[in-house]
Amino acid sequence: MLVDPKNLIQVMLAEGKEVNEKSSFQSVNTQSRATVKLAMTAVMSALIAVTTMTAIPMPPPLSTLTFAPIIIFVVGILMGPVPALVSSAIGSGLGFLAGASIGSIMVPPGFMGIFLLGIVVSRGPMGATVGLMRKINEVAAMTIAVLVETAIFFFMDWGLFGLGMALITLGTLIDLVFVPIGYIVLKVVKKMWDVTLLE
Repeated sequence: MLVDPKNLIQVMLAEGKEVNEKSSFQSVNTQSRATVKLAMTAVMSALIAVTTMTAIPMPPPLSTLTFAPIIIFVVGILMGPVPALVSSAIGSGLGFLAGASIGSIMVPPGFMGIFLLGIVVSRGPMGATVGLMRKINEVAAMTIAVLVETAIFFFMDWGLFGLGMALITLGTLIDLVFVPIGYIVLKVVKKMWDVTLLE
C-alpha cells in the first residue's frame, strides 16, 4: 500500500508527535521505491517465465531456444543486478517447469531436475552480470552475460556428462542473436517509460 507522505506527516503532527519532515519524506519515498522495485521484480519474473515457456525446439541434446534473454537483458539494465538475478532465476525456473508441463520444452526422461537446475543456475547469474555491467556498456553487458550463461552450462555439463556433451552446450551461444534485439527493446522501453534506470 502506498502512503502519501504529506498525509502521513499531517496525521503524525495532529497526534502531537514530533516529526522531521525531511526524514519522513525520505523514509516513505524509500519504502515506496522498494515496493515498486519488488512489484517490478515479480512482474519481470512472470514475463521471463512466459518467454521461457514459449520456446523454439532445438536439435538434441540442446533443449530449446527461448526469448527470455531479451527480458533478462532489459531487467538487468533497468533494475540492476539483484532484481535481475532474482527475476531471471525464478522466471526461468517457473517457465521451464510450465514449458515442460505443456510440452513446449522437451526434457529427456529422468533429466527434469538437472535441466531445471541448469537453467536456474545459468540464467540467474546471466541477469546479475547484465546488471553489474550495465553502466559500463549495455551491449557489452548483454554479450558478456550470454558468455557467462554459456560457461555455466558448459562447466555443469562437463562435470555431469563429460567434455563431449559440454562441447555441444556451446550451442547456447545462439543467445547472442538476442543482443541486438534486446538493445532495440531496451531503447523502446526507456523511451516509453521515459527512464534510463529504475533504481
